[in-house]
Amino acid sequence: MKEAQLSNEMLMETDKEPLADTNSAIPVESSCEAVHIPQEDYDQLVEPYREAMTRLKVRMNGLNEDYRKKYRDYPIHNIQTRIKSKKSIEHKLIMRNLPITTFAAKDNLTDIAGIRVICYFIEDIFSILSLVKTQTDLLILKESDYIHYPKSSGYKSYHMVLGVPVYRIEGMQYYPVEIQFRTLAMDLWASMEHRICYKGITPDETVNAFMKYSNELSEMERRMKHLLDEIRKEYPQEPMQ
Repeated sequence: MKEAQLSNEMLMETDKEPLADTNSAIPVESSCEAVHIPQEDYDQLVEPYREAMTRLKVRMNGLNEDYRKKYRDYPIHNIQTRIKSKKSIEHKLIMRNLPITTFAAKDNLTDIAGIRVICYFIEDIFSILSLVKTQTDLLILKESDYIHYPKSSGYKSYHMVLGVPVYRIEGMQYYPVEIQFRTLAMDLWASMEHRICYKGITPDETVNAFMKYSNELSEMERRMKHLLDEIRKEYPQEPMQ
């Protein structure tokens, strides 16, 4: 599979034609009043990202179904998708001190389209990852393994940015889609941490508690996987015909 590298940091919140009058560079610091991307330009910007996201979701569902038929198992519990809102794109450009334009968004943001794949166990994540990496029409732009190397907060997930081909009259172009692979336990932790700690000042005891919860959930998940393995020793799964 082809691989490429991006210098942009991959971040996700748990979603072509240049227009001369709206895409001229407007430095944030030189603007005396708020600058916004016109709604029409935003709609044009996200359209191919939405198509790339949809194509990738269909692909992930197809891999899950093929896995089920071969191994009589479902590694993926559910798939969530989102397109980054206009306000969120503008805010991220401002935070990076970039022009508030669709040009800047396309050139610098890799998380305009996002998919979250929720699996049952860690082994399921890496089973799906191995299948994704065999898809020769997808470009691996970036990978971040926060499962083997969790963040200091206790956050665990596996992030990828994939280049997905989108076809238009003008030809084919790759658009980045960010994927987060999580287990159910990881998603529970991340959702609660986002809900409780995302905004405002978080007390140290709360931060410490979430680090503890991360370890406890990982241990619970490990024990449940052990139960499943023991059951399958006695009742092995047979491939579907």
